[in-house]
Amino acid sequence: MIGSYKPASNARHVGHVRKAILLALTLVILPAINGCLQPPADPTKQTIPTNSDQWQKKLGDTFERLNEGDRQLLSRYMLRMKLSGAYESGAMPRITIKQALIQQREYERLHPNNPTGKKSPIVTSQQVGTAKAQNYPVALLPVKTSDNDSLNQVKLPFMLSNHGKVAIKSFKGKLTMKEEHLTKSKSFNVPLTQFKPPIEPEQSGKIIIESSIEDINVMRAIKNNTGISIEISKGKLVLVDGQEIEFDELLTK
Repeated sequence: MIGSYKPASNARHVGHVRKAILLALTLVILPAINGCLQPPADPTKQTIPTNSDQWQKKLGDTFERLNEGDRQLLSRYMLRMKLSGAYESGAMPRITIKQALIQQREYERLHPNNPTGKKSPIVTSQQVGTAKAQNYPVALLPVKTSDNDSLNQVKLPFMLSNHGKVAIKSFKGKLTMKEEHLTKSKSFNVPLTQFKPPIEPEQSGKIIIESSIEDINVMRAIKNNTGISIEISKGKLVLVDGQEIEFDELLTK
């Protein structure tokens, strides 16, 4: 019959409506609650605080959610920023962890031996001057000469050894030769010499220069090549990590 009352059917309909409303509310409320309680699903989207005092508080949980490699990379990035004084000067950029990781990977690609940008001071004490001479000794290799070489350009091969911890990239300066029978030492200017490949720790590399030697006693000493000492009296060694080892004549005498 048209317009007849069906209570059982209406009750079921109302029940379905209520369930639908509750389900919809649940779908709306739960994400909001989860968003308040949990950090972003991707930890690399977290922004690094510009105040270093907030690192532990703001990044503690996020840091633990990174994989081991990214944790180490981020630690080196933050240490590099700390050493650069960026946080203290207020120049720290506001970036995400993902951007920081990208920047640090590129920095380490360009500076493989100095990932945190730590600078080594150039020292000038007499004690350290002696240590530098021991770490970077130079020797004269045998020279092929003739009787007429005393008035001509002579090719002199020197061997530079690296007893330091970082490979040597280049050298420019002055070498001084001493020998017991020489009343005056002989100096040789060395133009900028790039070592390719760099001289690795506990390895040696050659420095070859041409010099005009007119003193017959110097030539005899070179030919005999006994009792000769060579030292870096002035100049600069550049290491592959950017460090510069300077030699000063006043400190090597």
